[in-house]
Amino acid sequence: MTYALGAALLAASYWLGGWYWCLIYAAVIFQRCVPALAVPFIWVALFAITGDRRLFFPFALYQATLFGQNWGQSWRGGFAAGSAMIVTLFMLIRIEQEASFKVIAVELIVAMIAAFAGWSATRRFGSIIGAMAASMVALAGLVF
Repeated sequence: MTYALGAALLAASYWLGGWYWCLIYAAVIFQRCVPALAVPFIWVALFAITGDRRLFFPFALYQATLFGQNWGQSWRGGFAAGSAMIVTLFMLIRIEQEASFKVIAVELIVAMIAAFAGWSATRRFGSIIGAMAASMVALAGLVF
């Protein structure tokens, strides 16, 4: 059942958001519990409604935190390594989208702050709260 739901989320993210959203989902989806992955679908839906592609940033940071949490259960430096993998994938997508160096640099700084917030909140409150914290920091970073 969870793989069917995961496949449905993956297909819907591609249909509503495009291959960028789908690629981030695909990197995370089958190594993590699907209910936690249903939450970031809100960002995909908001993107489909508004067309604001900046919402890809909080979506990617939510996913980076989940990926880091999974790796963090395996070994001590896993959270940082797992999160860095998804953030790197996000940055490669932004380079492919021809974002300016200044935008990429700001996004990288905000991503590091968001990853730390996600890690800190995960340790205190649990996985979904940690991922939501990272996502909210990334959303706040869009405002500035």
